Amino acid sequence: MNKQISASIAAVGLAATVALYNMSAETTSLYQAETFSAAEHQFMEFVAKYGRTYGTKAEYQFRLNEFTQRLAEIEAHNSKNGETSTVGINKFADYTKEELKQLNGLRIEEYPANETVFDVSNLKDEVNWVTAGGVTPVKNQGQCGSCWSFSTTGAMEGAHFVATGNLVSLSESQLVDCSWLNHGCNGGSMALAFMYTEKHPLETE
Repeated sequence: MNKQISASIAAVGLAATVALYNMSAETTSLYQAETFSAAEHQFMEFVAKYGRTYGTKAEYQFRLNEFTQRLAEIEAHNSKNGETSTVGINKFADYTKEELKQLNGLRIEEYPANETVFDVSNLKDEVNWVTAGGVTPVKNQGQCGSCWSFSTTGAMEGAHFVATGNLVSLSESQLVDCSWLNHGCNGGSMALAFMYTEKHPLETE
């Protein structure tokens, strides 16, 4: 990283930090002399990109520590030999594991198995349903633990595309609000959601 870029990042990070801490001019001057780690430089970029605000220096430090842990996990994954996937920083990078867990609402329920096993010996090496036009844009579940409903609609959207050639975005909200035996934003299962759609066709998005 050249000196000009490094100085620019430091300036942006300092401005964000000053705003977050509400520092006095004297404290700001002292803080400006500190040396930021590579992780904190990236954290400052993250703060600026996602508009994060922290009310106290303690909260800032806490979130920096969480971000640093996520960064280490990302780097460890991406450096694995033979790993074909890569991961990166997103808006959840300063979340705690408990906060992330709240977004994962899958509940494994016992239900009668009804499975069909197909012959897979003649499959293509690769199929990209995104480029084929069979996948809706990425959706955001927000703070609701409704991942199960998005998994259900994604599967049904894909199946509908394969059957008809038309891509239709289906309603997760209907499943969250109306699917019996599931628990809305507190979790659910795809199996129960599929059972619901057998008698209650899904609305579009």
